[in-house]
Amino acid sequence: IHTPVVADILEAGLIFAFVILFISFLFVLPGIRGKERIFSFIRITLSLFIGGVIIVSNFAMTWEVAEISNTPTKYKAGTGEEIHADIGVNVGLRGINIPLKGDPEQQLNETINYNEHFSWEWRQGRLGFGQFAGRFQQEYRAAQFRGLPLPILWIAEYFTFDGEGIRWGRFYRQAGWYSHIVMWLAFPLWILTNILFFVLLRYGAYFLAMTGACMV
Repeated sequence: IHTPVVADILEAGLIFAFVILFISFLFVLPGIRGKERIFSFIRITLSLFIGGVIIVSNFAMTWEVAEISNTPTKYKAGTGEEIHADIGVNVGLRGINIPLKGDPEQQLNETINYNEHFSWEWRQGRLGFGQFAGRFQQEYRAAQFRGLPLPILWIAEYFTFDGEGIRWGRFYRQAGWYSHIVMWLAFPLWILTNILFFVLLRYGAYFLAMTGACMV
């Protein structure tokens, strides 16, 4: 039994961290007097929101999502059994999650609730599934040996193709790599923005614009 993808512990932890920072700021806010209290509240709230978006977006698995509900499908190789399940794919910068949840969960005398992660960080690797192949291909071959359900393997297989005009895995990996770099560039720019807002407001605005440009 695997944890459903909606319960991403890392993503929840990152959000919780920024919520703690925001709550801590609320305790300090009453000590600020006059109109400066309103300006400080707006500035800090927006700043924490931007920082949270940068970090969570970098690690989240929701850059592109798709799902099909209550579809009949083969379950595992060699059994011939069919199940009804909800199948999804969630694409992140570093790989994909493929959740498979039975509808209902109890079928064929077992609980069907999978969430498999396949990572492509960061080397493309050679064609095939050998020791010099990419990480995604190696994890896919390991999943085959583990006997994962066929719907998960079918979806993951599309990302292993790297030829004849079908190179989804390569293109997603490259897009994730460059997006990863730009998002991490936005993070130090965001930190400098916060510092400059307390030193020189105009330069803080410049760096905020650069942070936004990286996030776009």
